Amino acid sequence: MTDTHGAAITAFSRNPSSQVQIARGTSLEARSRVWMDARIAVHSDLAGVESAWRAFEPQAARTVFQQFDYLSAWFRHVGSRSRVTPAIAVIRTDNTIHAILPLAVERNRGFRKLTWLGQELCDYLCPLMSAEFAALEPDALRALWQEIVSLMQSHARFRHDWVEFRRMPAAVEGRHNPMLALPTVLHASSAYATTLSAPWDEFYRSRRTGKARKQDRSKLARLAEFGEVSLATPEEPAEIERMLQTLFEQKSEALDGKGITDLFAPPGHREFFLDLATSPRTRSFVHVSALRVGPSLAAINFGLEFRQRYALFLVSYDRSLARLSPGVIHLNKLIERAIGHGMTEFDFLVGEQRLKLEWTDRETRLHDHFAASSWRGYLPAMTASIGARMKRMIKQTPAFWSAFKTLRAQLGAVRQNLGV
Repeated sequence: MTDTHGAAITAFSRNPSSQVQIARGTSLEARSRVWMDARIAVHSDLAGVESAWRAFEPQAARTVFQQFDYLSAWFRHVGSRSRVTPAIAVIRTDNTIHAILPLAVERNRGFRKLTWLGQELCDYLCPLMSAEFAALEPDALRALWQEIVSLMQSHARFRHDWVEFRRMPAAVEGRHNPMLALPTVLHASSAYATTLSAPWDEFYRSRRTGKARKQDRSKLARLAEFGEVSLATPEEPAEIERMLQTLFEQKSEALDGKGITDLFAPPGHREFFLDLATSPRTRSFVHVSALRVGPSLAAINFGLEFRQRYALFLVSYDRSLARLSPGVIHLNKLIERAIGHGMTEFDFLVGEQRLKLEWTDRETRLHDHFAASSWRGYLPAMTASIGARMKRMIKQTPAFWSAFKTLRAQLGAVRQNLGV
């Protein structure tokens, strides 16, 4: 099958009864035999699906991480530098879209892996779904998925050896996520959220013990000895950028101290977050703030606001003030702000940090799917699956997890000393 420069050509996929339309490596299309009157299209050009994607967003069940502006910014700054090919699967009947699966093919170490687009910087991965797609029975979903995979495998641009889907929730905005009909294992960590209620004072008392509230008051008073304590939310792009640059440095230092790979080291990561926070297209759902203590930025956060939910995505703090818990005080003020703005949910996203568990009233278990799509993909798929199970076993066993964190920090210190 060859690519063309302009006009569409007709070819056949590995499913011989499925006719495919190819337009210069940009899109494939075939009629589904599983979903009556539905067509499946796969696109490698984000611009080509932008208008349909944006039109579908308002009525689709999704998370903030499936927003076109979020994922297009990720691809612009990260994916395009990392040999990633978008593979956006759109399922529609006539002019009605039922699902958009924002997928991508990554090339790594000689293998081609199918993942969710932006998977590394998204806490929740799922399709944008209509009620009809969410209602698919497991057998129908598995058959439809095989049609999508077959369509992708019919063209070199989308061909892949294995599939790695991470952090899939079982439900999205009250709709069942049918992708869990695929074989899955539990992700290493869950996500946590709390349902907000007004007024703030009553909510605060309901979530924090008397001892914890007393400690908060004491630490806030001691912070005030260094200067006025306030929540600062910048509006000007230059000020936002300065605040985020400080967050990057604080967070990188904290991760380094724990022996964790620096989140902001890969090409494009810093630019991605800066773009989200300052671009007119995305500033409406990004909230950057800091706990200012006098002239200093004691703690900083990068949050996402979506359909009356606040998601705490990135946080950092000044380690010189760690004994006074500026991150805790900042979190209190963020939750108070969220309630004041009419938010109904505060989402701590993925991870089991102790402070999250003190606030949360809901745990969301997440699921990973690994599968070989060719004989070459069996080894990486099996290795990833075993690795995911081992990681969950370690993280969910307190003694193992404590020992692992200690060892990781020690190895990180050795790397620092060696300058690695």
